[in-house]
Amino acid sequence: MRMLRFRLTGPASAFNAVVAALEGLEQVDRVEEVGDLMSGMRDDSSSSELADDDLGDVHDIEVHASSDAAWERARELAEACAFDLGVAVEFVDEF
Repeated sequence: MRMLRFRLTGPASAFNAVVAALEGLEQVDRVEEVGDLMSGMRDDSSSSELADDDLGDVHDIEVHASSDAAWERARELAEACAFDLGVAVEFVDEF
């Protein structure tokens, strides 16, 4: 089994669309958001609601694929969906 990990920066609607597309792939066993779901919270209120806060949420996503070919299809689909939706995607080895 191979694991694909990536960060998607954008609104929840884009996250939902990418996850739905990936779940439709054959040989993809699981797609889930992992990590700190509260990472967007600031420790102080002095810098809240600045212009850079409007860039969207950061979602850490893991995709479990049962073959190398499925892993490659999942990576290509995540990248294509991100491009179509106008959001950022960053592939990582670990979070």
